[in-house]
Amino acid sequence: MSGIVFFGTTDRARIVEFYTERLDFSVWLEQPGCTIFEYDNLLVGFCEREASETEGLLTVVLDDRETVDAWHDRLDDVAEGPPTENEEYRIYNFFGTDPDGRSFEVQTFLHETPSI
Repeated sequence: MSGIVFFGTTDRARIVEFYTERLDFSVWLEQPGCTIFEYDNLLVGFCEREASETEGLLTVVLDDRETVDAWHDRLDDVAEGPPTENEEYRIYNFFGTDPDGRSFEVQTFLHETPSI
């Protein structure tokens, strides 16, 4: 089974630039008024709307701490703080905000996980 998460945005061009240039997402499909991105097994779409939908959290899962640190260096201007270890969830992560004010997370698991 597969799926796509969609959000409304008031400035699709700015969102497309942010997700492709800053978060390394690839455009998977263009539709009238909507862009659907792909990042590994994640599909997320942004469609032009009268209001931006900012609830929810987009999480990018990377392979290791070093890669999370490299992403933080690149995204420092939109990050909420430096990467930290979360003992409860056994992850290493940081949070940031996209141009619409929507939250995103960049993390790595600090334990083995099932393959996707």
